[in-house]
Amino acid sequence: MPINNKYIQDFVEDEFMHIICKSVTGSLLFKNDANRSYFLKKYAEYSFGYLETYCYILLSNHVHFLVKCVNERSLTARLKLLPQEHLKTHQKKYVNKELTFSEALEFQMKDFFISYAMAFNKENKRSGSLFINPFRRIRITDDAHLQQNIIYIHANGIKHGVCKQLTDFKWSSYQPLLSDQATKLKRNEVMEYFGSKNNFIEMHQTQTQYFYQNALESD
Repeated sequence: MPINNKYIQDFVEDEFMHIICKSVTGSLLFKNDANRSYFLKKYAEYSFGYLETYCYILLSNHVHFLVKCVNERSLTARLKLLPQEHLKTHQKKYVNKELTFSEALEFQMKDFFISYAMAFNKENKRSGSLFINPFRRIRITDDAHLQQNIIYIHANGIKHGVCKQLTDFKWSSYQPLLSDQATKLKRNEVMEYFGSKNNFIEMHQTQTQYFYQNALESD
């Protein structure tokens, strides 16, 4: 079934995007924690210089990211500093203005998915596509939408019955954002959108309980 165009929006410089990548036929994307760690490692490599990451969650058959696109000037400047022989074809085309900013980010994300899928397939003696193509990306339009999206992503484990509490699931950004340990997440910026760490926790708990925990307990 074709994906509705409202879920395939263009990447825009300095704008927030909700990225959702799902597996084909609902198959497993991860079979163990090592797979999840490797996925995040490759994501960090491929998103560097393209996207700033605000939150994420890795579920068994789909993942969510909330990201902010870099601006076109910084991406172009970074790619121009790299040796030409190290650039991929789509990166050269972007520098030469043969691709749009949105196309450049889409190609980079596709490369990331392919890189992970190849490693996963090799490890599991599997062949064929792992991720649904195209992947979904939806622009976040205002601060209220941004807050709701962060809470929605973190609560996805509860929504899908993987855990009962936000702190029970280690493969989301909820606990890293609350931690004092070094992170590549935009922790300070996230807390600014919620006003404080206490507000971040309270809004997550209140809305998660209202929309997901109460519904699950009443089933």
